[in-house]
Order: sequence, then structure tokens, then C-alpha cells
Amino acid sequence: MRSRFAWLSAAAFALLLASECVALAGFPERPIKIVLGFGAGGPTDIVARTLADALSKDFGQSVIVENQPGASGNIATETVGKADADGYTLLVGANPLAVNESLFPDFPYKFGKDIVAVSAIGTTATVLVVRPSLNIHNLGEFARAARAKRDGLSYAAIGIGSTSHLAGVAFDLQAGSHMLAVEYHGVNEALKDLLGGNVDAWFATIPGVLGPIKAGQLTALATTGPERAPSLPDVPTVAESGFPGYDVRLWVGVFARGGMAPQTLDVIEQAIGRAMKSDETQTALQRQGIAPSTMNRDEFTAFVTQEVARAKTIVAAFKAEEH
Repeated sequence: MRSRFAWLSAAAFALLLASECVALAGFPERPIKIVLGFGAGGPTDIVARTLADALSKDFGQSVIVENQPGASGNIATETVGKADADGYTLLVGANPLAVNESLFPDFPYKFGKDIVAVSAIGTTATVLVVRPSLNIHNLGEFARAARAKRDGLSYAAIGIGSTSHLAGVAFDLQAGSHMLAVEYHGVNEALKDLLGGNVDAWFATIPGVLGPIKAGQLTALATTGPERAPSLPDVPTVAESGFPGYDVRLWVGVFARGGMAPQTLDVIEQAIGRAMKSDETQTALQRQGIAPSTMNRDEFTAFVTQEVARAKTIVAAFKAEEH
């Protein structure tokens, strides 16, 4: 009897395992949509579309990218938060997803409940650049100028709550300065005004300003990550320039509707892992100055949770400035 029970148990387990494999083998059975809270042509959009192409080849199904910019990324987040938890609607999200928890406390779709992490993609530092006419050559001089008077220096912010904005607020917190954030809707507009002398500084994504830096049109003072940027090896970090612990980077990852079956999450995460190893994806990341992430799903979940907590301090600072 005991051996017969063991045989039946083993058979039942095998059938259950087989049924799960069949179900997973059928995913995806139709096209997958990746929603992106940014406009077309930016670094996150380029990476998302490259990833979508790689996933299409891996899955044998179309993976399309749908840009839904606006409301600091909340429009895209809401689309995924309202979707079925079946893996057919994904979100490519970045720093604003964590920031918005504090920036819009009444927004109903929360990370860890309605939106969950699937896979990290990568991170990139920004670089603090200034117009040469300021005659500022290092971060110490910049900090002194920024502290000289309230709103004494202005900096471009590509949307309130963006990395370019939060980098400035985080610097103000450590430097004791009060810079003026000037909001722009796109990088081209911000770059034009910076080159034209209408704004003093910008915490910019590195690839977009490498040309003007090398041409002497902009002065690079410091990068915002924990280590020097490979593309700007002679430019020190903010941390090594007298502000220890400063670390503000743009990070990008894939998210999904909460409540999805763990097996489906595994399938998507593994497919993204394979896509990240492709030459096309690696090249796209390198061109945007994004370092591929090595975090697994649990580590990425913990990382975003930490980013949500960190953002509360920064958001509280600039909300206090508004009042």
C-alpha cells in the first residue's frame, strides 16, 4: 500500500508539473505590449524598443512599445495597474516610478502591490554641466556660487521629479544651496537654452552632452554616480568632490501588474535575461551610457523599495521649498 501510494503521489506530481509546463509553453499566445511613460527618441525609449525587438525574437510573438508620456509617468503606470495580471502588458519604468509614491501620495497604484518588479535593465549616472561663461571649473566653485544667494544659479529639469530635477535637489540638500529649477519638456529644449546662456547648469544624461563637452561648449564638473563614468574618466564624481555619499543615477527596469502568477513572472524575467545578452541590446545600452544591471528580481524589488524610501526625503525637501 505504501509503495502504491508513493507511486500515485509521484504520478500526480508529474502530471501537475507537466500541466504547468504546457501552460507556460503556451505563453505568450498573443502580442505583448510594453508601456513607456516617456516620449519617443529618448534613451529609455531606445532601450525599450531594442529590448522589445529581442523579446519578439525570443517569444515568437510581437512585442510592441507604446509611449504614454505625461503626469510624470503616472499615465503609463496606471495603464499597467489597470491591466490584467497575465503578463501581456508590461511597463518599462525608471526613477519617477519611485519618486511618484511621494510626489503624488493619492495616486492609487503603488509599487509592491499594484505594480511589481520583473527585471532590472541598467543604470546610468548624469553629469553636471555648466555654460563656460560662468567661469566655474570645479564643483567647489559651483557650490560656492550656488550658495551665494537664493536662486542664484538655475538648472534645467526635464520635468518635476525627474532624475535631472532630483539630482539638483539632492545637491542643494548636501551643499546648503538653493538653486532655481527651470522645468523643460524635452532634452533638446534644455540643451538649446543651456548653450544659449538662458540657464546656468544641467544634470544631464551623459551621451546627449558628450559632443558639446568635447567641443568646449559646456564644462563638465562632476558625474553623479558612485564611480567615474567610463565615457568621462577625467571628470570626478560629486562624492569625491567633497560631497560623500552623493549618488543619484537614472535606473531603468521592467515592471508588471501585481498578482501575476510567479511562473509567468519567471518566464518573462528569463526571456529578458536572454535578451539582455544579445549584441543588439548591449550596443543600445552602451550608446545610451547605461550599464547593464546584474540584479535578480528579488534584488531589484529591494532596490526599488529603497529608492521609494530615499525619494521621500528629497521630495519633502523641494515641497518645503514651494511653501
